[in-house]
Amino acid sequence: MIRKLFAVLAAACLCLSAQAQFDVRVRDWVQDDLRKGAPFYDIGSVTRFVPPVMHMGLGLAGVPSKHALLDRTIEETIAYTCSLSAGYLLKYTVHRMRPDGSDDRSFPSGHSVFAFTGAELTRMDYGWGWGGGAYALAVFTGAERLWGDKHWLTDVLAGAGIGILSAHVGAWLLEPVKDLFGIPTLDWDGFGTGKASVSFAPVADPFTNSYYATLAVTF
Repeated sequence: MIRKLFAVLAAACLCLSAQAQFDVRVRDWVQDDLRKGAPFYDIGSVTRFVPPVMHMGLGLAGVPSKHALLDRTIEETIAYTCSLSAGYLLKYTVHRMRPDGSDDRSFPSGHSVFAFTGAELTRMDYGWGWGGGAYALAVFTGAERLWGDKHWLTDVLAGAGIGILSAHVGAWLLEPVKDLFGIPTLDWDGFGTGKASVSFAPVADPFTNSYYATLAVTF
C-alpha cells in the first residue's frame, strides 16, 4: 500500500513536469484538430456519478456482488473520503492553471477522481463485465474534460490514478473499519430478507418545461 502511494505521488510529480513537453501538444491537437470550436455540453458532470451509482445499485437490482449492500456502503464511503480529500487537497495546494485560463484548480481532474473511484469499485465487486462499462463511462468523463478545455491530459491521468488507488484503500480498510466499530457482516442487499427491486423513470414537468429522473427502490 505504501509503495503504491509513493508511486502515485511520483506520477503526480511527473505529470506536473510533463506539461510543457506533452500536455500542451495534446491540448492543441484536441482543440485545433478535433474540436475545432464545436460546442461543449459538460455531459461528464452527469456521467461521473454513474460508476458509484452502479457500484451501489447493481446489487440491489440482483446482480451478484462480492460484497453486500452494507459492506459496499462502507467501502465506498472510505474510498471517496480518500479520493476527494486527496483530489481537493492537491487542487488547492498545487494551483495549476486550467488550459482555458478560468482558474488555477486544474490538477488533478476532480471529475476523473470521482468517476474512476466508482469504476474501480464496480470492477472489484462485480468483475470486468460491469466494471468495463463503468470504466468506459469514466474514460468518457475524462476525455470530455479534455474536449471542453477544462483540464490537461496529465490532470485526467492523475485523477484516474488517485481514484483507482482510493478504491483499493476502501477495500483494504473495509474489514478493519468493521472490526473497529463492531459492524457485523450482513449477507443481503436491502433492508429486509429478500432482494430489492429498483425502477427508474424519466419525468417531464409541463409547467416548468424541465426534465427529471426518478429512482424508486422497494425492499
